[in-house]
Parts: sequence; structure tokens; C-alpha cells
Amino acid sequence: MKKHFLNIFILLITITTMAQTTSPSISVNGSTTHTIKPTFNAKMILSLNNVYYDAPGTTFPELKESYLATLEKNGIDLKALKEDKFAYELLRYEKEGTYFEFKTTSIETLEKFISVKAFGVSQSDSSFEYTLTDDEIAMYAKEAYDNAKAKAEAIAKKIDRKVGKAIYIHDNNLNKISESLYYGSDFSKRDYQISVSFELL
Repeated sequence: MKKHFLNIFILLITITTMAQTTSPSISVNGSTTHTIKPTFNAKMILSLNNVYYDAPGTTFPELKESYLATLEKNGIDLKALKEDKFAYELLRYEKEGTYFEFKTTSIETLEKFISVKAFGVSQSDSSFEYTLTDDEIAMYAKEAYDNAKAKAEAIAKKIDRKVGKAIYIHDNNLNKISESLYYGSDFSKRDYQISVSFELL
């Protein structure tokens, strides 16, 4: 029992000592806005499950040929179209079909692709993605850091203190980002944010 109380006493002394030696600090978020050049991605399901009374007796090869011909007729480059039969199998549809993925760097081209109507076609989902290089990440992180430091200095000045060196930086931004498409979203800019803690002198 005495040993148990002794351990507790030592722990309390250690915590108290750490609290007394911890320097005061200020933590803020910093951000910068940067431009992006995304790649747009639309996924379509072509399936006999989607064919009802409109086209009785239609076979899947006929359905696929008709869809591809309709895309070409509307100016869609079929080389940008990727077929993924395994992805379709994972959907567990009863009837024969396939899965198409279309990628482009033009939002106008994506709109054209999505707007093409054909028998047996339904849209799965649409998204866009972009990748930041290591140099871009370093540059945006520095800009966000400068923003955080300016914010910390402004706050410190209001309370008659000064900002010292950075003691903690947290950056959880990814190199590759993927987002779902939705109406009204901005495809040209994104914010880069980090958290920084500074000594408060």
C-alpha cells in the first residue's frame, strides 16, 4: 500500500514539474488559396437491366454498339472511354452489362458526355481529382505557415505578447485529392490549410 501511494506521489510531482516547465504557446490555423487543374471522371452503367418495353428483344452486343455509335455521333472520343466488366460484375445485376469510365480535363466535354442519352444507360457517379507535386505542397504549406504566423502575431499584439519560434506544425493535406461533382462547385481553386503552434513570449 505504501509503495502504491509512493508511485502516485511521484506521478503527481512529475506532472506538476512538466506543467511548470511547459512554455506558453498560441495555436492558429493558416491557409492559402491555390489554383487546380482537375481531371473529371464520369461512370456509366450499360445494362440490359435498364432496358424495358422501349427496346424489347434487344441483345447486349446490340445495346453496346448502339451506345458507342451514339457517343461518336455526339463528338465523344471513344479513346477516353475505359470499359471495366469486373466493376459491373461487382454490382450483381441479373442481366448482362458493362461499366464505362470516361475521363477528361474539360468540364464542357464531361457535360457533353453525361448528356448523351441512350437505351440501357444509367449514370453511376461523377467526380474530379487533382494531384499536387511535392514542390507545390511545400510552396502552399509555406504560404499557409506565413498566414498562420501573421494571424498569431496579430493576436499576440492585442494581449501585449510576442510570438516566438514555431514548436508544432500539423499538415494533413494529401498529394492526390478526389471529390464528388455537385452543382455549383468550384473546379478552379482550393484552400490549403495547416495548424501551427508558436511560442508565446
